[in-house]
Order: sequence, then structure tokens, then C-alpha cells
Amino acid sequence: MVMEKCEGLELFEEIKKRSTFNEREAALVTKQVIQAIGYCHDKGIVHRDLKPENILLDTSKEARGAIKVIDFGTANIFKHEDNAKA
Repeated sequence: MVMEKCEGLELFEEIKKRSTFNEREAALVTKQVIQAIGYCHDKGIVHRDLKPENILLDTSKEARGAIKVIDFGTANIFKHEDNAKA
């Protein structure tokens, strides 16, 4: 297993610390979360536990404010034929 070091805080902790995000910051975080989940869905993976505690704000210079979606412990593989049964 390969893991990546992520410098920064959980989104939840950052929200508590700041108490507000300006519109631009909120839009950037939201866009990145949607892109990350879209990528997972394209690969057939459903996260199933998306919450601010499972989103890290990477503050390293290389990351330039990138987010990391973590904790795929409850994730599941989605098969399109499963959807037809519902």
C-alpha cells in the first residue's frame, strides 16, 4: 500500500477554525470535491461517507490548495446492472 503525505487540516477543522469561507474559496473546494467524486464514479467507485471530516485541505506548496478525499472504508463498487434491480 502506498500512501501520500498530506499537510493541512480536515475541511471540518478548517471550517471551525475560520468560521467562514469566502465565495471563491468555497467554490474552489466544491469544484474539487465534485471532480474527485466524478472521477471515482467514472471508475465505478461509490464513496458512501462523504463529509467534511473526510476531505483534507493540502496546504503544501506543491499542492497549491488541493483537496484530498479520504476514508474509502465504506466505499463500494457500483455495477450498472445493480441499478436496474432497484
